[in-house]
Amino acid sequence: MPPPPSNIVFARVETPTDETFVHDANDIMASVMGQGRYPAHEASLALTGGDMTRVARLGGLMIRPISLLSGVGHAYTARDEIGALVGFLLFTLPGQLMLSTDEQRKMGMYEYMADLSPEVQEYFAETMGKEVPKLNDQMFGIEAAERTTYWCNMAMVRAEYQGKGIAKRMFQMAFDEAAKLGATVALTTTNRVNVPIYEKIGFTLRGEKTVPSPWVNWMMWYFSKDTEAQ
Repeated sequence: MPPPPSNIVFARVETPTDETFVHDANDIMASVMGQGRYPAHEASLALTGGDMTRVARLGGLMIRPISLLSGVGHAYTARDEIGALVGFLLFTLPGQLMLSTDEQRKMGMYEYMADLSPEVQEYFAETMGKEVPKLNDQMFGIEAAERTTYWCNMAMVRAEYQGKGIAKRMFQMAFDEAAKLGATVALTTTNRVNVPIYEKIGFTLRGEKTVPSPWVNWMMWYFSKDTEAQ
């Protein structure tokens, strides 16, 4: 991958940030997941019950608790020369888990769930609350894999900035932080396009699984990186 453009400024942001970051990050997530360079992700279709107009709200319920609650996680940002957000990573700290507390779930999840049909509510709760964590533990061979690792919940770069080394630079910063924490970095992706990208960044592919849904079957690819030698 090429070095990132010289006009991009990178930072690790101690949470909490602010609603401006939530809005800008959610805008990037919605564009990448549903309206960007690639077709709508199967995972987005499944978790919204086939209604892609819900993608922005889905992103918000994940972004908000990590970025606004102190001690939950870290954000890594890439901004252009005028300060506009062009990419970000969100990590939960070892010992933390996204949407695992009532305080976190009150920051968008309950509202999102209430507006879903009973079928979609049941699928979302069962899949995200039970099946996905179970698969994570199986594939990584670690009990409570998301809590045990420095877990990347989201990695997004605006379509026009992709392929420019921006994600790689942010992940290098995350690897350094994980080494200080004595933690393995782990993540999953639901987009096949990301598989060779994560391998080039330095992750090891641990396996893949198909996740069924009433609307579309979707894939998960599992990656980790040992940072002890960093």
